[in-house]
Amino acid sequence: MRTSESPAPESVLVVDDEPSLRTILSFIVQRTGAIPVLAPDAAAARQLAAKHTFACALIDKNLPGESGLDFLKWLRSVQPGCNALIVTAYGNVDSAVEALRLGAFDYLLKPFEVDTLEHRLKLALEQYRLRQERERMQAMLVQADRMASLGLLAAGVVHEVNTPLAYILSNLDWLDEELPSLRKGLEHQPRQGPELASLAERLASVESTLRDIREGAERVRHIARDVKAFARDPGDASMLVDLRQVLEAALKMALVHIRYRARVVRDYQEVPLVLANEPRLAQVFLNLVVNAAQAIPDDGGDHEIRVRLWTGPNGEACAEVGDTGMGIPAEHMPLLFEPFFTTKPAGEGTGLGLFICKSILDAFDGTISVDSRLGEGTTFRLTLPPHVQASRVTRPVEPVSAAAP
Repeated sequence: MRTSESPAPESVLVVDDEPSLRTILSFIVQRTGAIPVLAPDAAAARQLAAKHTFACALIDKNLPGESGLDFLKWLRSVQPGCNALIVTAYGNVDSAVEALRLGAFDYLLKPFEVDTLEHRLKLALEQYRLRQERERMQAMLVQADRMASLGLLAAGVVHEVNTPLAYILSNLDWLDEELPSLRKGLEHQPRQGPELASLAERLASVESTLRDIREGAERVRHIARDVKAFARDPGDASMLVDLRQVLEAALKMALVHIRYRARVVRDYQEVPLVLANEPRLAQVFLNLVVNAAQAIPDDGGDHEIRVRLWTGPNGEACAEVGDTGMGIPAEHMPLLFEPFFTTKPAGEGTGLGLFICKSILDAFDGTISVDSRLGEGTTFRLTLPPHVQASRVTRPVEPVSAAAP
């Protein structure tokens, strides 16, 4: 499975000192859909292999200057993933065994049937692709395991933070009770002078500072609560979920991605509660909001991320996350929800985000669709069936900026 934005055909190194045979081998390589790269001897082939990665190699056993088997040994040391096929007119059992011992994928005798060599080369290319895909999947699993470990770490950190935070807030509560008493005591002093007036001003300044401290502490508590909600193992438990609360939590978590790229515009209308798993739905919205932010160019333009909630014609809960970003090319649209498809550079995307979003929504009988126009933006639309026994009306919210989502 190829996952890059525009997958290029694999390259095959062809090493043979006979020009006519190089032409035939090049023709066979092209029939497999790969790109032939030609070398007349091992020295030229070494230079090519030092600069380029090859999926396969067709190597003549008898080459001028250096034998094909010696070159095979070197090639396997620098490109162990390259599947090499030895082609020779002077084959015997010993040389075939030696070639296979050195790591050759196959060993063919001249003269050969074109269809036979093409078939063997296709097998070698397919094995190369499967090996590459397996390595990519292993890397994805390692990344997934790392993210799971980070989730556990985040949950542990939040737990540790909550204890001193509770101590801070309880002491702020005590100060909130004590400071008004001190102010009243100053006001009832029989001798009011400049010193008492100055003390009263300082006390007012302390009260103002404590209000700022409380605001910061409350913000830390809300952040810790949101991180804990995203980090904990969601299990399979379902509950009544208010999409507005879930969407707001996702916006808070994604604020670092949004802040300098776009302003958030909300349109929350009447929407029913849904029976689902809150952390998993939060994962869906967080993924969509972060994707929307990343799709917006950092060009200082007046960009928006639009989030909407409303009730559909059949009573279903509907949500949208849209952006005014770069849009998605038409050829990529059918592949968006395929696993491992990504247009991001290597190391910046796993290609699993939208696939996981769709899987989560499928599990709750929901749907997800996308509408995009190149250069204008993209909108993802979600629907979820309502919980039949309970619903709740949310009040419309005026559009606000991302500075306070």
